[in-house]
Amino acid sequence: MCLPGVPSEMKRMFLEEGMACLEHLAGRSIPGSLIRRRLRTFGLTESEVDGSLRDLYEAEPNVVLGLQAGEAGVDVSITIKARHAESAQSTIKRVERSVRERLGHSLYAAGSQTMEGVLAMQLKARRLTVAVAESCTGGLVCQRLTSIPGSSGYFSRGYVVYSNKSKTEMLKISDALLKKKGAVSREVAAAMAEAVRERSKTDLGLAVTGIAGPSGATKEKPVGLVFWAIADKKQTLGLSTIFSGDREAIRRRASQAVLDMLRRYLSGIPVK
Repeated sequence: MCLPGVPSEMKRMFLEEGMACLEHLAGRSIPGSLIRRRLRTFGLTESEVDGSLRDLYEAEPNVVLGLQAGEAGVDVSITIKARHAESAQSTIKRVERSVRERLGHSLYAAGSQTMEGVLAMQLKARRLTVAVAESCTGGLVCQRLTSIPGSSGYFSRGYVVYSNKSKTEMLKISDALLKKKGAVSREVAAAMAEAVRERSKTDLGLAVTGIAGPSGATKEKPVGLVFWAIADKKQTLGLSTIFSGDREAIRRRASQAVLDMLRRYLSGIPVK
């Protein structure tokens, strides 16, 4: 199916004509049910997800398992077509249980749920508040947390501390630490998380610092290197990795990693 690239035209033509064609091709006009379920993961590569599910491909011949990798992680689609709706529902529930067992804590949402939507439910349920200090992501973490209606109930404030001077002035990160370890370091990320929590008087503090590129890298600290941390009253946990992609891809992947750390913390899952 080929449609115009202009979004408004494409959307209208698809809803008025295209959808009916696809429904007919999918067999909607003959007896049977077509059911699809989507599960969302973060922290695993596409090959790792594929390896975890490989035995299900042959074990469930009537089910189609599909993978879609993106900056938010790898989505797993489960599709089944059966003559009877009850049979289809029973099969897809069984397969979904198997997928969940194999992918474990990497699963963060289902269907159209987003990471920030899942966090909104968790933070509200536990009545916790959070503040954020960002460097390389430039406010993207705050934007995502506040995209959910009612986020004022758990989100306090955010600091975009891009320069070393701003880290010192706004969060009181010491010059000595910045000079010794560098702004892009595990120690500075931890100090930022602790400082933003203390200054905001919230339950939790999140922080992220890194090199989004394309410039600013060194041999020891390449483009894509990101450190992020979460702090509560008792402890500070931190992670790091080297993200691939261009500047915007690195920023988006970093924001997802920060939010996933918060999800794991709230769920009692080991932060790693």
